[in-house]
Amino acid sequence: MGNIERVKTGVPGFDELIDGGIPKGFNLLITGGPGTGKTIFGLQYIYNGAINGENGVYVSLETSTDGIKNQAMQFGWDLDKLEKEGKILILRIPMDVVKLDLFSAINDAIKKINAKRLVFDSLDALAINIDMFTIPVAYVGSRNRITYTGKSRRRITYLVMNELSKLKTTNIVITASSQDEKQITIDGVSEYASDGVVVLKSLALGETTNKTLEIKKIRNTKVNGGINSYEIDQNGLSLFGN
Repeated sequence: MGNIERVKTGVPGFDELIDGGIPKGFNLLITGGPGTGKTIFGLQYIYNGAINGENGVYVSLETSTDGIKNQAMQFGWDLDKLEKEGKILILRIPMDVVKLDLFSAINDAIKKINAKRLVFDSLDALAINIDMFTIPVAYVGSRNRITYTGKSRRRITYLVMNELSKLKTTNIVITASSQDEKQITIDGVSEYASDGVVVLKSLALGETTNKTLEIKKIRNTKVNGGINSYEIDQNGLSLFGN
């Protein structure tokens, strides 16, 4: 649509469905159950950016740095090499630091490598550990912040999505899907607070596993809708026919 600048994910077959890429500065939510490839999608996005001149930060609240690198290497993505070259920074968020200033850490990482892309993995892990973090709720002047001190998972999810949108990076945000048909994600908030929503599903039918991708929305984008089949092989995630 129009002259909107877009960021290519590098996922074969996906960018063609969304006018060529994610609108620059957007939060694209990737949601799905275990084993659907959410993290792979995020790693593929960061890797393809780094090898094409757009540095990226991968924020992990669950998997260790080595675990992320090992998972990426299964697809031939050498994150260790790219990290040494200053093209990628894996920000492993510790779970033993009480009231960690999460967004100061993220901002420092972005500035360190002049990142244009970011993956946040994941909102559901954040919600489980909300007592560990300090999240801004408002700003007074240019430096002073009022931080959230409550315990509402839905509220903190909204605040995190709001802060991510201020980073001036183009973001993939990962979260778990809901078993409740009335909402898409486990928190029921992030699908409304994000600029775009992609749902990954995996259904076992006998010895066959059927994986599907559905783009629920992306603002300012003409979406080629419907349900698309995808696969995960030695090259990563790709839509069928690509």
